[in-house]
This record gives sequence, C-alpha cells and structure tokens, in this order.
Amino acid sequence: MTLPDTKSREPKQARSRQSFEKTIEAALALLQERGNDEFTLADVSARSGVSIGSIYARFQGKDELLRVAHGRKMDDIDAVSTHLFEPLPTRPDAALESVAREAVDLIIDVLRRYADILRPFMLRATQDETIAQRGAASHAALAGHFAGVLGKWPGGFLGQAEIDWCFNVVYSVVARRLGLGSTMEGSGTLDWPEIAEKLAGMVASYLVAGPRDTTDA
Repeated sequence: MTLPDTKSREPKQARSRQSFEKTIEAALALLQERGNDEFTLADVSARSGVSIGSIYARFQGKDELLRVAHGRKMDDIDAVSTHLFEPLPTRPDAALESVAREAVDLIIDVLRRYADILRPFMLRATQDETIAQRGAASHAALAGHFAGVLGKWPGGFLGQAEIDWCFNVVYSVVARRLGLGSTMEGSGTLDWPEIAEKLAGMVASYLVAGPRDTTDA
C-alpha cells in the first residue's frame, strides 16, 4: 500500500516550523476535545495563535491539515505500540491463554490510551480515503504485533489466518467498548480486566483447536 506524502510542505526554518507544529497541535487538541471535526480553520487559528494566512501558507485547507495531523498521530501510535510489544519475553512453560492475555492487554492499553483522538479520526475515515488508508496501515501494524506475541508460544503451530481472525475479534470488541468507529457510544458494562480475561480465553480456545477446513462448509 502506498501511503500519501503528508510531510512535503513542512517548513525548514525554525520560526515557520514552530507555527506549523502549533497548527497541528491545535487541530489535534480540538479533535480530542470535541470528539469530531466540526470546527473551522478560524478555530484552529484562535487555538494556536497562528494567523489564518500562515495556516493557508502551509495547508491547502482543513482537509489537508487533518490528514497531516492524522499521519503525525498515527506515527506516534505506531511507535508506542512497537515499544510496548517489543519487551515481551518468551516463556517456554507459558500457557497459551497466558500469552493471549499479554497480547490482549496490550491491544486494550493502546486503544484506551488513544481512544479520544482515534474516535474522531475513525469517523472521518468513512469519508476520507487518505485517512482511511493510513489508519489501515496502523491497524495492520498492530495486528502484526499481536501475531508476533502469539507466534512466540512454544506449545505448537498456530495458524496465521486463525491468529488474524482473533485479532480482528479482539480489536472489534475493544473498539466497540470504547465507542470507536461509526458510533461514539460505547457498549457493554464489563470492566477491563473482565473483558481481557474473556477475550484471552476466547483466543486460546479458538487457536488451540487448530486450523479449520472450510471446504465442506
């Protein structure tokens, strides 16, 4: 997947760079506070202290500003996700459910940590292909981290298709609980440890059964 270049107009001079960064930070702050993108560049200008003229000198309009801000935030999330998943050790005697719980806990950690900014961006992705593609790339990276943890389990071969299915279920349940996606309303009343326990049990039970032959289905 070829992702759009969102950095081509970043200024080189320190003063212009500062205004550029303030504009992005203001847009992200407004998104997070309001939970949607229903604000104007005038709002961004007032929040950042950067003039409208200076904003238009760096961004063609609000759409481009949001795309750049989204790319910046996805880079941050990708870096944090990589950092969180990397230190997990391989334990020869670990039960599959224990390994699954580690992976599930980290998915929950990442999504809860960034829920307030992911929510408005996920809503916008339904009408902005650039944001949708960049979000899909981060989703794939997180799926890779999840698979990497489960792939360390020494108890036997786990099918990639089955691991991918488990990730999609885990991600969907957590995202729904946080109100991410097409709705801002969360669902369910279970607390996070209970959710993690149930999801880890589901993952372990599904994976231990092995690959499915669906040719006769």
